[in-house]
Amino acid sequence: MDEWREKLNESKWKSSYEQNDYGSVFYGLIRALKPKTIVELGTKNGFSAYHMSKALKDNGSGEIHCYDLWEKYPYNSCTLAEAKENLKEFVDKGIAKLELKDAIEVAKDYDFIDVLHVDLSNKGEILEEVIPQWLLKTKSLIIIEGGSIERDKVDWIKKYNKQPIREWLRKNSDKFQFIVLESFPGLILLQPKLSNFFSYVY
Repeated sequence: MDEWREKLNESKWKSSYEQNDYGSVFYGLIRALKPKTIVELGTKNGFSAYHMSKALKDNGSGEIHCYDLWEKYPYNSCTLAEAKENLKEFVDKGIAKLELKDAIEVAKDYDFIDVLHVDLSNKGEILEEVIPQWLLKTKSLIIIEGGSIERDKVDWIKKYNKQPIREWLRKNSDKFQFIVLESFPGLILLQPKLSNFFSYVY
């Protein structure tokens, strides 16, 4: 783990998604789903946005709207300028659009989108506030960072007495269907129960 943290600090992305090549997962999902509009809540340095933007480019259409507090976030983050530089190829092409804005306020700006990605230092309390706003607005798929057993054991979840994500999933499992990819940090693929994109076995 120490070796991985050292590599993470040296990376321009500084994303836990790098450890288990989640970039390929994001790219593959967007290539398959061919969304027109993706909303990302929590972009930071832009790792997931980069791979989704690349898929949109290869699809030949679509936009990703990225929201974050960047330098206004009180904990570990980067600046909006850094994120724009990392995503410059796709910002210049009009594929990726970045806006400094509180993610909780974003849902009111959309009637429907195709794909939502949520990466907001996720914990049960955050998901309880965010996901209900988007559940019926998102036509294809909601992607949530976390959900693995290992991710629920990170130090700050216990230190600050936050609700583990799997506990939140269990409490709300009547509202949606989902699968969890277990490689750290985990990834939840979620849809309302009325959707038939996949079935879930827990």
